[in-house]
Amino acid sequence: MNKTIKRNLLIILSGLLVMLIVGSFYDYTISSSLYDPHSYLGIILASYGQLPAMLFFAIAAIILLKLIEQGKILKNILCCFFCGIFQIFSLIGITVDPMLYMQDMPLWLSFSIALILVLSCDIIVFKLTHNIEKTEFLRYVVVIMSVVLLEIIVINIIKIPWARPRMRLLASCQQASFQPWWTIGCSMKETLITAGIKAEEFKSFPSGHAGNASCALLLMTLPYIFPQLKGKENLLCMIGIVFTIIVSYSRIVMGAHFLSDVCIGSIVTIVLIFIFLSLLKNKNDIL
Repeated sequence: MNKTIKRNLLIILSGLLVMLIVGSFYDYTISSSLYDPHSYLGIILASYGQLPAMLFFAIAAIILLKLIEQGKILKNILCCFFCGIFQIFSLIGITVDPMLYMQDMPLWLSFSIALILVLSCDIIVFKLTHNIEKTEFLRYVVVIMSVVLLEIIVINIIKIPWARPRMRLLASCQQASFQPWWTIGCSMKETLITAGIKAEEFKSFPSGHAGNASCALLLMTLPYIFPQLKGKENLLCMIGIVFTIIVSYSRIVMGAHFLSDVCIGSIVTIVLIFIFLSLLKNKNDIL
């Protein structure tokens, strides 16, 4: 693994562990002081905070399209199939999220924005991959898709048994009480659900938005297939860090998650990035 990327990931992970310790003591204090469910910034970032994960589906789709070779029918069919699946998944994900948080947004507008974002990403990737050696393309797609898919699966699996109440539930329901992040299971869940509280309000830990936003750190891996970006790992890393911090902060403001929730969500993604990048090397040792 490239030393710069390895160093950056370890620094980010160390910072998250420190913030997790802070959250362990001051989760409720921080969330209650920042809570503003009507924050316009929070609503916008809730709508598009998971964009990095969705756009990496589009990136993978175009890279697969570049693997098509004359005479290799089965390979070409598989590449086209997964290219289509990834593009559709990207479009659906970017279209649906805003409609969940901005309920007045019409479907046509949300889809139009998603289409513009995905097509822009497609065009950029298509141009960057022009006249570039394709030998490492498939391995790269496997790695980035493994990170994105596994972080989504792992985070959503953890949410169910943990059943941590969200801050917005604590603010609106006197029966609900604060639960530290290390407590597995919520004794009041069934009672409150029976009383009409949605099961979604017990999925605070860990943060899916933070996990998906942290996929922006995969930008550091782009030099692996785009040599013209080599040497820009720190810049790409900074873009990923800033985006992740802004999205994570917005989730706390909206009362959707506590500080510890967003820390663990990001840690899951970073650990997966670290594991899979350790398996990915090429002859130029870009990673």
